[in-house]
Amino acid sequence: MMEGRADTEPEKEPSEDSAEELYENAPCGYLSTSPDGRILKVNQTFLTWTGHSREALLGGKRFWELLTVAGRIFHETHYAPLLQMQGFVQELSLDIVCADGRPLPALINSVQKRDALGRPRFVRTTLFNMTERKRYERELLMARRKAEQLAQSKSALLATLSHEIRNPLNAITAATRLLGMTTLSDKQSKYLRILGSASGNLLALVNDILDWSKIEAGKLSLEQREFSLRELLGDILNGQAARAEEKRLRLQMEIDERVPAGLLGDPVKLGQILTNLVSNALKFTEKGGVTVSVALRSRDGDACDLAFQVRDTGIGIPPDRLAAIFEEYTQANYDIGMKYGGTGLGLSISRKLVALHGSKMVVESEVGRGTCFSFDLRLKAVAEGAAAGTAPSSAASPQALRGLKVLVVEDNEVNTYVLARWFEHWGVSFDAVRNGREAVERLRQGSYELVLMDLHMPVLDGYDALKVIRRLPDERLRQIPIIAISASTRVWEESQVLSAGFTDFIGKPFDEAVLFRKMARCTSREVPEAPAQPPEAAPRAPGAAADALVLAPDFSFTKLRQWGAGDPQASAALARSSAQALEQARLTLTAALKKGAPDEYERAFESITGPLHLLEAHGLAAALRRARALLAGTAPDATRLQAAVFAIDWEVESLVGALVTLASEAAP
Repeated sequence: MMEGRADTEPEKEPSEDSAEELYENAPCGYLSTSPDGRILKVNQTFLTWTGHSREALLGGKRFWELLTVAGRIFHETHYAPLLQMQGFVQELSLDIVCADGRPLPALINSVQKRDALGRPRFVRTTLFNMTERKRYERELLMARRKAEQLAQSKSALLATLSHEIRNPLNAITAATRLLGMTTLSDKQSKYLRILGSASGNLLALVNDILDWSKIEAGKLSLEQREFSLRELLGDILNGQAARAEEKRLRLQMEIDERVPAGLLGDPVKLGQILTNLVSNALKFTEKGGVTVSVALRSRDGDACDLAFQVRDTGIGIPPDRLAAIFEEYTQANYDIGMKYGGTGLGLSISRKLVALHGSKMVVESEVGRGTCFSFDLRLKAVAEGAAAGTAPSSAASPQALRGLKVLVVEDNEVNTYVLARWFEHWGVSFDAVRNGREAVERLRQGSYELVLMDLHMPVLDGYDALKVIRRLPDERLRQIPIIAISASTRVWEESQVLSAGFTDFIGKPFDEAVLFRKMARCTSREVPEAPAQPPEAAPRAPGAAADALVLAPDFSFTKLRQWGAGDPQASAALARSSAQALEQARLTLTAALKKGAPDEYERAFESITGPLHLLEAHGLAAALRRARALLAGTAPDATRLQAAVFAIDWEVESLVGALVTLASEAAP
């Protein structure tokens, strides 16, 4: 037994030595101090970190003497009172002064030990060396700053590229429209359609990338303005109607009758969401159709909870790819991307815009049967008749701008030329200058009614020129309407431009119809409502340019002559039969519109698809599609129906007049 005890006793000493060694060489520093702060014990780790000797510290040195000046103040005002009050201090960051004077960042935890009577005996402090952590923090901070600088550089680059790309793109798209108003051969018309399609796709690509950059940079915010949801949806469906008709797809909307006529929200961003969803649905649908529906879930006072859905009968999405379709630059699979094209940004942008409204995009799909995208929004209702629609319900007179005198401030000659062609078309007289300084001088000399001003120009840009103009002594010039024009993404929000003092804003590439409406509105040249009867239409040569922006007939007799095989008598017979068919259909179409009978309207529309194709009557076809979209909605606006009847009458009158002229010229 004695031998056994002798064997066990020597094992205690190594165990005690190991505990002391663990204390001395622990990965953290240890200090024990008296209640008045004198250092009683310290481990080797702390000595190694700081370079102090044990003798120097245990010879009456106090803990607070090892701190920096700022640390001593913090010790007196926070550390010591907290320790006295609660008996412990946790996770305090202080700098320890080393023997060579350098600071050592440390994380400190202290516990006060008391005797049986509750009197303080000593304080045990644990210190963690924060040198590496501070270095990592500095590196992370530097990396964050670099990332922010990179994001700012990317934003600036996109803004510059936007201006450089959209300026020539504006000229391309506008020149394409102008070229389409001239007499063209069949081959030229085909090339023109290809050019228009390619420029439109390029513009969509640029817009998607720029929209994504705005969202990433957090530059988008919601505006609050009054609008009509029915008009917004009608405009979206009208814009997509041509694409649906090309693929022979149904495109319809269903709006709950309880949805208020006027709402308060951001119609631009809501329109972008719905346009992306409808465009995407049409792209991936080969047969059947696309339906946009809005239902009123509940209403609490002015607050309306609306449920939006865009359903299609397209190819569908596999279940394992539903989540991936919302990722940027991603489509359901490689084959779909190759077949249908696109950037893969549309759905991602829509989802983020929905999230900006505080909602969530939901998708349900079945392969081969279709897809449904849905989201809920809470919007406020406004008083009946108070909503300012996204498009004016009254039609602007085709001659509304005739005689208007405009000053164009634009440093790009191509853009000035494009504007000149449109102004010539509308009967607008104008002068052009290349920078803001010249604009101020010209305004002092001339009597202009409106200014179109680019924002980014040499010498004096649009913003500075505006400030000068608004400070001129002439009251008329201080009040003159000025429309800002820009292709740059630096103009993040229309409200930002308007708050600077501009009357209105239009981005490039701009739609000439939008420009026409803005110019008419800014100069108070809008007509309160469309005339009850269309003006007498004079026959015109096929393909000749019209004198009006809206309701301008657009047709060609090239195919009709080809079908006549060069025989004037055959061409005359085809012209007379087409005129008769159009006249008969017009009566049925307008009657169906006035009664609100979509089925009768659809049958009449289908009865003249042949003549529409033969005569390439794009203007009449567009007017018919707009009217059909109105009937598809719930309780269409009477003013818009009246305008649709007027448009159909105008197009048919012009087309029939030209057909009668053609038939009489071919008669023996």
